Amino acid sequence: MGCRIVLYLMRHGQTILNKANRTQGWCDGVLTEKGIEVAVNTGIGLSNIKFKSAYSSDLGRAINTARIVIKENKVSGNLKLKELNGLREVYFGKYEGEIQDIMFGDILNYLNVKSVEEAEAKYEFQREYCNSCAVLDDTNEAEDYDTAIKRAMKTLDDICRENLKLDGGNVLIVAHGGIMRLIIDYLDKSFNIRDIDNSSIAKIIYESGKYKVESVNDTSYSKMGSKIRNSR
Repeated sequence: MGCRIVLYLMRHGQTILNKANRTQGWCDGVLTEKGIEVAVNTGIGLSNIKFKSAYSSDLGRAINTARIVIKENKVSGNLKLKELNGLREVYFGKYEGEIQDIMFGDILNYLNVKSVEEAEAKYEFQREYCNSCAVLDDTNEAEDYDTAIKRAMKTLDDICRENLKLDGGNVLIVAHGGIMRLIIDYLDKSFNIRDIDNSSIAKIIYESGKYKVESVNDTSYSKMGSKIRNSR
């Protein structure tokens, strides 16, 4: 039980809904050309890391990003992707596909603040933006904070238990910006991260039953991959 697992938690590549600044939870936009390019670069940057296992959300943008990374990774051998609905983005109910400024405007009005900065100063914002969406969603489908973080952490726990049986190692996980922010905030509030770039990496260490966030929003793998491609 003392072996070490290194989780490479990656956000999917840019999608058309990201580019249009629309809310994207369980609705699913296709990867843009830029999204594919940056994902390829990240895959090349990660190509010398031997992954024991690979997982993604079961939403198309995460699956396609993970497949790109796996294709570029030659040292891991026959790496099979496991698609898990527990790694999905937060579900935003009626705000799915909505212009993000409209959704956040509604949230700020509900919280009686004028800016995200004010909301962050006044509230535990990662929790409250989920809870606000759930309250404001008259379809009663949006996930509140407890629902989203419980299913995400249960999924991470299951992944770690599965890989403990394989003696640990490096694990690739491709998920989504919102759920990644919740996970990072849940594990270590000191990072206080607001934005997570497409195809960026958060590295989380799991050892002796505990998680440690080592780094977040790391785009160095993409930059490294871009240099390698340009030098070919």
